[in-house]
Amino acid sequence: MMNLIGKWRVAEAIQFNHETFEMEWTKTEDILAKDDLDHEMAMIVKTVYIFGEDGTLEMLTPIPEGASQEEVDAAVASGEITLKDGMMFMGQNQWKSEGGKNYSDTGLEGEVMGEEVGPWEEIKELGDGKIQLMMYRLERV
Repeated sequence: MMNLIGKWRVAEAIQFNHETFEMEWTKTEDILAKDDLDHEMAMIVKTVYIFGEDGTLEMLTPIPEGASQEEVDAAVASGEITLKDGMMFMGQNQWKSEGGKNYSDTGLEGEVMGEEVGPWEEIKELGDGKIQLMMYRLERV
């Protein structure tokens, strides 16, 4: 079982290919190079995931390009954003190790699209130093 503690970044994300009509893994660099890249997707693939020893999983994203220090200061003062390590704090989940596997708290429980789901999803080890956390493949920073 891989030790997850530390910082990870998005190496690949699952994307819909409009030519093949299939979902496929796309490298972060290729996503960021797209001419039609939207702001939200850019933030998602630039997210840093921090697995803490205490079972926390924090998500941080860079401050948007072009934001002035005054805008950032105003957003912090109003409570609109929280900064941590010079990045925007996007939220915190939980993770755990159990039975030789690592799991992430999805925040979901009950029924989703007709299927029963529990709150914990396995974090898959990909064998190349990467892990898969839902729709993202992460690598250590």
